[in-house]
Amino acid sequence: MLHTTFALLRQHGACTDGYKKLAKALGGVKAYGQDKPIPLTAVLDSNGLDDTLWCLRAVLPEEKAERDKQARLLACDYAERALNREREDGREPGPSSWDAIRVARAFALGQATNAELAAAWAAAGVATRAAAGTAARAAAGTAAWAAGGGAGWAAW
Repeated sequence: MLHTTFALLRQHGACTDGYKKLAKALGGVKAYGQDKPIPLTAVLDSNGLDDTLWCLRAVLPEEKAERDKQARLLACDYAERALNREREDGREPGPSSWDAIRVARAFALGQATNAELAAAWAAAGVATRAAAGTAARAAAGTAAWAAGGGAGWAAW
């Protein structure tokens, strides 16, 4: 399970409304404690999915590797759904997009190397640029993002 703290939320620039809403749900910042770990499930219960996803940038330092793993797996799931929608609409995504998802998922689970991930990301990027139609480009781009998700977290 991933956690944040009120101190980390402040440090990362949490919006005032969301911060106050969470503080109220947890009985106040002083009562709860600035540095006491807050499970992201508590943020989800109090503030909803958007704030919970935002909080991924403010997890405890020792949980960043787990956050990156879970975020990459989630991106793979989303990418796979996008590609399946393309398939349902009669547009078969190219094999490099499916491969990017497979390699990104394997990388998240410690079963692929950085070099394999980089190659899959590059191939999916080529597929993204070559894809005809906005939806196909979006699906291939999502697969490329899943493969390069670690870089995405760093930039975010």
